[in-house]
Amino acid sequence: MYRLAMILVLAALQCGCAAVRKSSDSTAGALDSWADGIAKQRIQKFVAETCDPSSPEYVPVVGRCAVFDMDGTLLCEKPNYIEVVITKSRLQELAADNPDLARKPLYKAALANDDAYIDEHVKEAILEAFATVTLDSLSHYWRTYVVQNAHPTLNRPYERLFYKPMIDLIVYLQNAGFSVFVVSTSQQEFIRSFCPDILPVPRRNVVGSMVGFSLANLDANAPQTFARQKHYFEPYNADEGKAVRLRERGLGQVLMAAGNSMGDYAMLDGVSDSEGRSLVMVIDHDDPEREFEYHKPSLMEKAIEENWLVVSMRNDFATVFE
Repeated sequence: MYRLAMILVLAALQCGCAAVRKSSDSTAGALDSWADGIAKQRIQKFVAETCDPSSPEYVPVVGRCAVFDMDGTLLCEKPNYIEVVITKSRLQELAADNPDLARKPLYKAALANDDAYIDEHVKEAILEAFATVTLDSLSHYWRTYVVQNAHPTLNRPYERLFYKPMIDLIVYLQNAGFSVFVVSTSQQEFIRSFCPDILPVPRRNVVGSMVGFSLANLDANAPQTFARQKHYFEPYNADEGKAVRLRERGLGQVLMAAGNSMGDYAMLDGVSDSEGRSLVMVIDHDDPEREFEYHKPSLMEKAIEENWLVVSMRNDFATVFE
């Protein structure tokens, strides 16, 4: 009986070691797009400690959750957010089909490439550009635009403007048992249109601003169709709204978060663990040669105060894009 018990214990230990080796193997080399330095080391240390059952910092898989802002954190956001670029293009198309629309301020601004006006009325513009369109048609339209159109100065399709180190980090975390969520002010369904193949997160793991849809054919003998309405659900997924939406989704306890602006601050500030195990990352755009240079001083001050990890695109990204 004693011998049998020892055999079972040894077998369990071997399985545990095999699982740890498998986890290590699955993440080996996964951060090659990161330069060797403090940022990469801190990430690896955090993942190793939270995923090792023998570590005092160990967190079971069910508690491993990471949240990432999208624009400026995972995806280039200059000279304008991709969602806004597509919205302006759509308004131009609609005005071309119906010249009477050209007299309306939003369409007039789009035709004149008046980005300042569009930005000032961006929520209204997004609702106007896609009103009454079915969800399936919208998803196809958005995805097609992202795949077929190129950034004006970086000369690459929008689908290839995701930062390779951040995409590799998402996969690295997923391989280590983390559930990764994208939490963005951009529309939830817009982001879902290019998940999970372009942005490798499940569609259900996207938390974005929500625009209403209505069921258009409840009694029809056909697959259900949802038509776009002209209103947002509250809270709008920006600033404090991000923290509220995370709480609504049952994600009040998050181990890791990344952002790049004060619009992400409430989400970043809410990252905590009862044992103090957490990693907060702030992306600093300091690479004008490979991307753009712009800084968020208020967020950087907070990051220094809180000992958050500031990631320098110039120094910490071995490569920026795929």
